[in-house]
Amino acid sequence: MSVEGPGGDQYDGLAYYRVDANGERLIVLPATCRAGRHSLAASGYRAVVGSAEIAVECQACRAEGASPAAWRLGTSGSVAARAELDDQPYLGRRRWSEAAPTGRK
Repeated sequence: MSVEGPGGDQYDGLAYYRVDANGERLIVLPATCRAGRHSLAASGYRAVVGSAEIAVECQACRAEGASPAAWRLGTSGSVAARAELDDQPYLGRRRWSEAAPTGRK
């Protein structure tokens, strides 16, 4: 799935948000890198918020020189103060095979 943002930017989709038990808004980020090879919790990641997007970069992919090494998700509303990792909301947006990735760490 590709979503066009302001200025014609192509995103991997829109970011998913949820409200926790305390009523606080948080952003749910993909738990697996865009290539499907690494768990972001295990390999490390960097999330950078822009004016209308968030880039979630896998540090292992970046070190390997994989391109692109980041998910680009369109955002809406105010910036969430917290984030959690979960692949479930992003299953239909995977760039890799829908089968379970074999080289995932």
